[in-house]
Amino acid sequence: MSLRRMVTATAMVFSTLIGTACIADENLDLGQTVLISPVEGPIGKAADFLSDEVHARTGIRWYIRDHFDGATKLVLCTVDDVPKGVTLPTDLKVPEAAEGFAIAVKGDTVFLVGRDPRGVLYAAGRLLREMELRPRKISLPRSTQVSTSPKYPMRVHQLGYRNSATSYDLWTEENYEQYLRELAIFGCSGAELIQESPPGEKDSVLMAEPQWDMNLRLGRLLNDYDLDVFMWYPVPILGDDQEKYDREIGYRERFFEEMPRIDHLFVPGGDPGNNHPKVLMPALEQMAKTLHKRFPDAGVFVSNQKMIPEWTEWMFNYIREEQPKWLGGYVYGPGTKHSIMDARKWLPEQYQIRRYPDITHNVRCQFPVPHWDGRMAQTVGREGVNPRPGHNQLAHNTYAEYSSGFGSYSDGINDDLNKMIWSALAWDPNTDIHEIVVDYGRLFFGEDVGQDVADGLWMLQENMTGDLLENETVPKTLAQWRAIGEKVSPQVRKSWRYQMYLMRALFDQYTRERYLDEMKHEKAAYAALAKAPQVGAAKAIAAAKKELSQADHYQKGDSLRQEMAELADDMFHSIGYQYSVKPPYFTRNPERGALLDALDVPLNDRPWLEDQFQQILELEDSQEQLQRIDYLVNWEDPGPGGFYDDLGDPERQPHVDHLSTYEDNPSRIDRMTEAHYRWVNNDTIQVDPRFRYSMLSSAQTLHGAPLIMRYEGLDQDAEYKLRVIEFGRFGASIDLVADDKYPIHGPLRPTLPLAPVEYDIPQQATADGKLELKWGLVEGRGTQVAEVWLIKKK
Repeated sequence: MSLRRMVTATAMVFSTLIGTACIADENLDLGQTVLISPVEGPIGKAADFLSDEVHARTGIRWYIRDHFDGATKLVLCTVDDVPKGVTLPTDLKVPEAAEGFAIAVKGDTVFLVGRDPRGVLYAAGRLLREMELRPRKISLPRSTQVSTSPKYPMRVHQLGYRNSATSYDLWTEENYEQYLRELAIFGCSGAELIQESPPGEKDSVLMAEPQWDMNLRLGRLLNDYDLDVFMWYPVPILGDDQEKYDREIGYRERFFEEMPRIDHLFVPGGDPGNNHPKVLMPALEQMAKTLHKRFPDAGVFVSNQKMIPEWTEWMFNYIREEQPKWLGGYVYGPGTKHSIMDARKWLPEQYQIRRYPDITHNVRCQFPVPHWDGRMAQTVGREGVNPRPGHNQLAHNTYAEYSSGFGSYSDGINDDLNKMIWSALAWDPNTDIHEIVVDYGRLFFGEDVGQDVADGLWMLQENMTGDLLENETVPKTLAQWRAIGEKVSPQVRKSWRYQMYLMRALFDQYTRERYLDEMKHEKAAYAALAKAPQVGAAKAIAAAKKELSQADHYQKGDSLRQEMAELADDMFHSIGYQYSVKPPYFTRNPERGALLDALDVPLNDRPWLEDQFQQILELEDSQEQLQRIDYLVNWEDPGPGGFYDDLGDPERQPHVDHLSTYEDNPSRIDRMTEAHYRWVNNDTIQVDPRFRYSMLSSAQTLHGAPLIMRYEGLDQDAEYKLRVIEFGRFGASIDLVADDKYPIHGPLRPTLPLAPVEYDIPQQATADGKLELKWGLVEGRGTQVAEVWLIKKK
């Protein structure tokens, strides 16, 4: 080797060694670390939490000492209680605000310093997000510097131990403690407990102990971590049964006395409850006096969910005029008939607004899935597994400024990701949503799959968007979650989070495959019906029924069904997830995430068609039979020059005025949304054969907002008639006017069985080639219209 080459090679090796050393020096190895922390109280709990979570992910146990002993160390403390032998860096900037903390690396020491004990807990959670955690390896960038405090003080999630929940009623105190720790990683400030049952009573066959007893235990647990205890505690209808009410008040006094901590009492003014505020508010004042004897600083909050406008006006007038000192604030929740902006305007500034966002439901809820296929709405349902990162970021950030934070409405772990997102955004609304979701993936699935998991979660949201038949994301989503399963450890593959998201991916794929199959048979059935004029009604119907029955022999999805059954069993035993109303799961009803009960929900119009067939065959006039069959075959055809809108299908409603966009207004207030009728009976688990799929979904506006359709390019010389199905679950009384001056019909409510109704449109309304139709609410919750035909008369 020449001297030149030898020198060059030596230089390259030296350069490589220096580079490697520099890279290694950029990260602090925390494999041999001692936690310096108080061992008692909330900070001791934070230290235990950090040590346990690190051990679970790496196999390395960080031991806890209450004083410096010379090893590589990690210090947990508050600014006012520094462990013996430790000196805090002079340039460490801990925010003055409550719950604030700072993280800094100085030499081989990591400092986690809180303004208060709870700040230390959040510092520990943030460190878990900052570190790289691998089997037998822990590292942290030496450049790590964090100084932060929360934007909003209320960052609470409802974790009610009750039958309605899809998992909590099987939980132990240990399950709750682990979940609270995980929520704290993303900034959750407490839990809202639900108290509905008298002492000694269970409202679920799965409960190991009465709700009352569990709530006392959870109150102690939350207090041990210095986390807020919120209580959701409805009152009975006042004056309905005085003896019952007096008994309830006695229970309430006893409960307040036995609870170790209550920071916030929320009494819903509706949903449940139907008390006029002139009766409710004095009752709350007495309740507040009882509560404040034990917990003088606890806030008392009230909502006006489902209150009629006159009651709402009375309540806000009372608060403005009386300015009660016992009232802490107001809760803006689902079913409220005005905007949160209105509430902030009406409420004196000294009263806080707490949001009560429904993050657990997908349909018939505060933030419904936008542009959702009706088949998904009928199967994934109201409480199916629902990671919705983009939707929840929008829902949080759009209205956050009008409140002091939130206590979420949640009934299970189906919304696990949504909880983490709301917690993190309430801490800092500017946090990158993608960073939150990747951190979630890293922490719960492993360092190497954080981005893969994040992609899989966004894909599950995308599965919910648009026409299921056309959604090519669905098979890719299942492939993504299977690929994640190949990369993660056996322990993660058996974890409930991985299994829950795999379950949804499997369900979506199974449903889409079955939908494709059933629509193929439906198309063939309609083709058979179209031959009725040649073969006769009876033969055509027999042929159509035969085609529809082919769905009974669908076997392609058998392996997916088996896999879902096994996953459901695993999750039932590991985390109490209840995927069916049947034993052993006993979830409350089918719409509460009972995916196993939705595996055979029809995805085409077979129930409705077979119901129609029976009616047709009972007719004695053969011509009438053929006319009815022709009506079925050409159901959607508006004829030449006409228009058909399926108002509940986001892909087929071109004439609907949405009033505002989802991006500007993700709530249902002052916006048209798609509404989905509950087809599966919650008691019988059977579908109602009186409904065509197009009848099950409707356009909806709430609380008096108009439902508007607009047409252009009409024949100015022609006459038109309207065919319409006005239907939705509210059964409200609505009227219809054209061009704001031509009445089409007065107040009407839908009646079953449904059938299209026709009305003439005055020629003057279309003489300019345009038409506006406006449905108004006369009485009820909202205006709902399912199908509209604008037909050009011959």
